[in-house]
Amino acid sequence: MNFVRFVKRLFFTFITLLRIGSYRELPNVFGFTRLNKNTHLGNNVNFNGFRVYGSGEIKIGNNFHSGSGCFVISQVHNYKGQKLPYDESYTTKKITIEDNVWFGMNVSILANCIVGEGAIVQAGSVIVGDIPRLAIVGGNPARVFKYRDSLHYEKLKNAKSFH
Repeated sequence: MNFVRFVKRLFFTFITLLRIGSYRELPNVFGFTRLNKNTHLGNNVNFNGFRVYGSGEIKIGNNFHSGSGCFVISQVHNYKGQKLPYDESYTTKKITIEDNVWFGMNVSILANCIVGEGAIVQAGSVIVGDIPRLAIVGGNPARVFKYRDSLHYEKLKNAKSFH
């Protein structure tokens, strides 16, 4: 069973690397993941299925983990163009996911935004704006309902205790 998982991981990693912009170290890819040439990854990035739709710039920091079914829409049709309801041009989005962020399953990002360091995003959440540092968010649209214990977080971060 471990051999099968290893082969699947190699396959998903290879497919992911065909379209990635840059990375500091090879990501850990455990499910189908589709990135774009404007996606830039830090260290210890873990995908269990993550998709980037569009050509906007995506920056993902160190120690990121995603559940399956997560996606980012990084460009949209231009509704301010020359035709209705939209024209042939696109508007791109810049999305930054800072260090030590964890996404549950089926998280969606629909806007230009920054997901702050240490944030946890509950499964099924839809991000339509910035998420503060150490926030625990959920819902549609995602809203802060709690914050991580900052002293505990800093203790683990300083000890370099990363999963």
